[in-house]
Amino acid sequence: MKLVKKIKSILLIDDKVEKEKNIEDIGDILEYGCLDNLEIKEGINLLLLYLPLEKDHVLKESILHTIHNGIVYHDGASEISLDLLLQHLPTFNEEHLTYVLTFLGFSGTQKYVITLELYLNHCSEEIKERAKEAISEIKHRDSKAEK
Repeated sequence: MKLVKKIKSILLIDDKVEKEKNIEDIGDILEYGCLDNLEIKEGINLLLLYLPLEKDHVLKESILHTIHNGIVYHDGASEISLDLLLQHLPTFNEEHLTYVLTFLGFSGTQKYVITLELYLNHCSEEIKERAKEAISEIKHRDSKAEK
């Protein structure tokens, strides 16, 4: 569990610039590295737990991008604890929310459709579009699973 240990040490860094660089390095590892699924899942879940605690918007975006890499390059959204983010959805700015809605879609989890539907009437066209795409992704993954 070298990845989890490394993430834990990064989250303790006080210097924002150094912390951001190290978080981005984790994103690169998730994109290009060869890790086992359990390690990826635990690393992403650790970042998900920490995300609502981070107040700096730039660092929060770096964390979201890193999580995105783990989900996209390892198809891991169905195996992580996205429920952790649901109560924090109203606290995310528009840019951060687009990531989270994408994560919900990639999960393929039907229970998130209700949450995503709430964003179909959002004032931001980008958020509406992202919610539509996420719902479509869930339906697509659900139909593939039925075959």
